[in-house]
Amino acid sequence: MFLRLNTLRLSPLIAFLITISSVNAELSVDTSNRSDVIRHFLSNYLPSENFEEHHEWTGDMNIADPGQVSERLHDDVIQRVNYFRAMAGLSADIILSEKLNTKCQQAAFMMAYNNKLDHYPSTDWDHYSENGAEAARHSNLSLGFNTPYYGPTAIDGQIEDSGSNNYSVGHRRWILYSRAPKKMGHGSIPLTFIIPQPDPNPIPNPNPNPNPNSNSNSNPNPNPNPNPDPSPTPKNKNSAMVLWVIGKPSNQPQNVPEFIAWPPKGFVPRQVVYKRWSFAIPTKINTFTDFSKSKVSVMHKGIELPTEIIFRGNSHQGNDPTLVFEIENFTTSSNSFEDQSYSVTISEIEGLPKSSYQYEVKIIDPYRLDSITINGSSKLYEDSDRNFTFTPIKAAEKYEILIGKPQQKFWVESAEGKNTKTIIDDTKKIHPLFVEGISKSGTSSFHLSSNDESFEIDREIIPSSNSKIEFDHVFRYMGEGTFLSLEIRTETGPWIQLWKRYGKHGYQVFVGDWDNDWTFTSMPLGDFVNERIRMRFRYEYQSGADWSPVEGDDPNEMGAFIDNIQVTNSSELQPISSITLEADQTSFGISTLPADEYWLQIKAQISDRWFGYGKKKKIQHFKGIEPELKITKFSAIPDRTLKMNVTSKGIKKIILQSSIDGGKVWNNEQTIEPTPSKTQEVLFQIKQSSPVMIYRVIAPN
Repeated sequence: MFLRLNTLRLSPLIAFLITISSVNAELSVDTSNRSDVIRHFLSNYLPSENFEEHHEWTGDMNIADPGQVSERLHDDVIQRVNYFRAMAGLSADIILSEKLNTKCQQAAFMMAYNNKLDHYPSTDWDHYSENGAEAARHSNLSLGFNTPYYGPTAIDGQIEDSGSNNYSVGHRRWILYSRAPKKMGHGSIPLTFIIPQPDPNPIPNPNPNPNPNSNSNSNPNPNPNPNPDPSPTPKNKNSAMVLWVIGKPSNQPQNVPEFIAWPPKGFVPRQVVYKRWSFAIPTKINTFTDFSKSKVSVMHKGIELPTEIIFRGNSHQGNDPTLVFEIENFTTSSNSFEDQSYSVTISEIEGLPKSSYQYEVKIIDPYRLDSITINGSSKLYEDSDRNFTFTPIKAAEKYEILIGKPQQKFWVESAEGKNTKTIIDDTKKIHPLFVEGISKSGTSSFHLSSNDESFEIDREIIPSSNSKIEFDHVFRYMGEGTFLSLEIRTETGPWIQLWKRYGKHGYQVFVGDWDNDWTFTSMPLGDFVNERIRMRFRYEYQSGADWSPVEGDDPNEMGAFIDNIQVTNSSELQPISSITLEADQTSFGISTLPADEYWLQIKAQISDRWFGYGKKKKIQHFKGIEPELKITKFSAIPDRTLKMNVTSKGIKKIILQSSIDGGKVWNNEQTIEPTPSKTQEVLFQIKQSSPVMIYRVIAPN
C-alpha cells in the first residue's frame, strides 16, 4: 500500500443533498455550480430514460381497454417534471393524483385510438368518455407516430415545444408555471398499432334493392348477406401521453424566482437545451407584465447573435407572461462540444419595477467533469513532505486517488463475454450494448441504435508517434441523418470527434439493404503523442428518418455494430496503488515508493457514476533523503587562508573548486565524502593563491 489517508481529517467543506428514494421529495439543484447540475442530471433525469422497459400497460386497443400503466412509469414522469422545475428555480415537489391519473389514462387512450389530439373532443369520438374529455381540457397532450412518445420522453417534447403550432410554448409554460397545482395527473399509451378508422363518407349502393321479396325483374343482390371484408392489418403505431397541468393554483411560493427562463440561468446540460428559448415573469398580485415592446440580445464569445422574437405574452393568458425567441442557427451538436456561454438581456419590459434583466446560460456536457488539480511536491525523497491536497468538487460523493505508471500493453476490446470491467455503458439499456450472433470475429459485438447512446473504453491510453485506433464496424438500417462517431478526450479537454460515418436510409427501405461486409477503419493518433486519452463511440440522430428500434422491432436490424477495438503501439496507465476518499477528505499522503517516475491522478464519483481521472501530476521518487548543500560560514585570515563551513544532507561527495578566469574553467581543489544519511557540517580550508581567484562547492551526485 503506497497511498494512505492523513490522520487528520479536515472539517467538511461542502454540503450534500441526501438521496431520498421517494419521488415525492422535493428536488433542488444549484445551477451556479457545474458539478451539482451534473449530479441533478445523473440522479433525477437519467434514471427515467429506461421507461420503455417497465410501462407494464394492461390495456388493449382491440377491445377498447385504456388499461393502466405501472407506478414506476408514473414516478418517471413526475420525476422528469420536477427535474425541469428544479432547474428553472421553481418548487419541485409536484406529486401525482391517482384520481387524475385514471382520467388522464382515459384521455390518452382516446387520443391514441382516434389518432389525433384535441383539448375538446366531441362526443362522436370513438370510445369517448366524460372523464377523458375532462382530462383533455386540463392537460398537455402528446401523440407520437411510430415513436415511443409517451412517459418522460413526452415531457421532454412538451418542454421543447417545437412546431409552428407551439410558438407560444404553452406546454412548457404550464409545466414551468410558478403557481402550478401541487397535484398533477398522468396517462400514457405505449407504442401500439393504430386502429384503422372506417371511411367517414361510405359510397352508397347505386342499385339498391328496396324489396328483396319482390318478383320484379330487377336484378336482386345475389348475395344478400355477404361476409364483410377483413379489417386491413395495421402497419403503423402510435403512442400518447396526457399530463394534467391545469388546476387550482398553488399558493404563491415563498422563494419564487425573479424570472423563469428556459434554458435557465447558470449551467444546463446540452441534452435539455432546445431551439426555442423563453423568459417569463412569475405571476404576482397587482402586477401587469407587457412584452409588446421588449427586445432580446444574446451575446456569445463577444458577438451578438441574430435572434427572432416569435411570441410576446402578457398577464392575461392564464399563467406566467412569457417572451419566446429563437437564436439563428443555434445548435448544441458539434464535432467537439465544449462548454458554451450565452449572455442574455431582455429589455424594455413594461409593468415591472425592473425594465431589463440579464443572465448567463452555460451549456455543458454532463458526462465531463471539471478536472481536479492535485497540489504537492513533484520530487519525493525519504524525508520529504508526502502530503497532497486538492480542491473538492461540490457534488462529489467519493474520490479515488491512483498512482500509476505508463506501460506498453497490447489489448483488443471485443464484446466477448460481456466484459464490463473496461466498458462504460452509456446506452439507455432498452436494447443491450452487447449482442450475440453479429460479429467480425468471435460471437459478439457492441451495438448502438438510439440517439445519444454511447459506450466508453475505460482505459487510460498513452499513444506513441505511430499509434493508431483500429476497429471493425457494420451498419444495418440507419437514417441518412444519423451517424456513428469515434471521439477522443484528453485529460483536460472536451470530447473531440475523430471520425464519423452517416447511415444511408430514408423513410422507406428495401429488406436487407444494409452493409454486407464489415468495414475495417484505422485512424492515426499523431496529435496525441504522450498524452493520456480516453475514447468512446457515440450514436446520434440529427434529422430525417429515425431508424431507432421501437417496441415490436427487431433491434438487431437497426443501428451500428462495432468489434475488435484497439490502439496499436501504445502504453496504458497501469495502476500500482489506489485509495478511496470520502467526500469531506481533501488531503492524502503517499508512502515510500521504489525510485521511479509515477503519475498521480484523482477522479470523483457523482450519483454512483465514476468520472475519468483528471489532470495527471507527475512525481519522481528518489532513493535516500533529499539532497541539501549550503555554505553556512565563510571567513579569511591574514595569511590569505580561506575557511568555508558547509552543511550537507543526502550528499555522498562535496568538491571545492576554484577559477581564476571568472568561472569559465573550474579546477578541483578538495573533496570531502560526508555521511549521506544525515545532516553533517564539514570544513574546507584553502590558501588563496591569487586575489582574483573565486571558489565554489558542488555536489556532483
